[in-house]
Amino acid sequence: MLPERVRSMHGYVPGLQKNDSEIIKLNSNENPYPPSPAVFEALQALADDTRSFPQKYPAPTSRALRASIEDVLKLQPGSVLAGNGSDEVLALLFRGLMDPGQSFVMPDPTYSLYPILARATGLEYETVPVKEDFRIDLDGILRVAESANCKVAIMAMPNAPTGIAEDRESLTRFIEGFPGWVVLDEAYSPFSDFSFMQKAGTEFPNLICTCTFSKAWSLAGMRVGWMVAHPDLIAQIDKIRDSYNLNMAAQSCALAAIRDTNWQNENATKIKQSREKLIQDLNSRGFQCIPSAANFVLARVPEGSAEQARHIYEELEKRRILIRYFAHDRIKEYLRISVGTPDQMERMLQALDQILTG
Repeated sequence: MLPERVRSMHGYVPGLQKNDSEIIKLNSNENPYPPSPAVFEALQALADDTRSFPQKYPAPTSRALRASIEDVLKLQPGSVLAGNGSDEVLALLFRGLMDPGQSFVMPDPTYSLYPILARATGLEYETVPVKEDFRIDLDGILRVAESANCKVAIMAMPNAPTGIAEDRESLTRFIEGFPGWVVLDEAYSPFSDFSFMQKAGTEFPNLICTCTFSKAWSLAGMRVGWMVAHPDLIAQIDKIRDSYNLNMAAQSCALAAIRDTNWQNENATKIKQSREKLIQDLNSRGFQCIPSAANFVLARVPEGSAEQARHIYEELEKRRILIRYFAHDRIKEYLRISVGTPDQMERMLQALDQILTG
């Protein structure tokens, strides 16, 4: 008999995946542009090395990749651990920071994987609703943490699915005042104006930041992420990491990607510009967009109803355009749209006009 915590839990539901080259895929916050040319060069070099690929094991700790992340992002040596996507890194933290039965606290809504990781590892959790303007109630999280004896707080920053980034000063006060570990999931921070990654384990000993190559480096298919923390914590979490958790191709691609800073900066700039245009275009059609610091936009439909939101979502899918609809009470009148290329955005808007006037 399986444990009750496994039988009673729901698995993570990703955005719909359809293998059709004609589909405009704006539902998983993937990067619409190919990765750096250096990534393809690294893959070719790997394929040409018949002495080691694929019959040999990869570097067990991804040491070269860790060192390059530390060097490029100006982090202290030994402060990075690489994983099979940031989801694996988050799973390691859930296993390593808390014992079964203990509680953590998070805003609601936020990344929907956190409760699933909690159930899978036998953890409890407390949620604090976001404010009316969808900003995280940091003071409320502190109060709940104290009353429920939560030793870990976790949140996406910018948050998902809202796209909001809290201001630097408020986050600083929160981290300094929280009586335990603070985990900032910075998957979307390259599209924001700031990151706390350089402060993790240094200025803030209790801060852990995670990030991913999936969004800003166009490597979602390679599944590479990392965490930044004090080297002492990295050494402890490393004990429970799966051996050889990153394959050769993933390590090679991520290593090439992190070193091409010019490509990454230019890519992030393009997406931020397209994001702002998307917000303007949606607002002009009667949507109400939440200010986003990510590579997606959460927008309230013109009629402000869950019925219209679901209708638009379904009609776009019929036209081979995928976006995301959430049935969560706070956002059921909203649609989340990933930022695509200018051509994809134009085709989506044309379809949207047909639906709204049909």
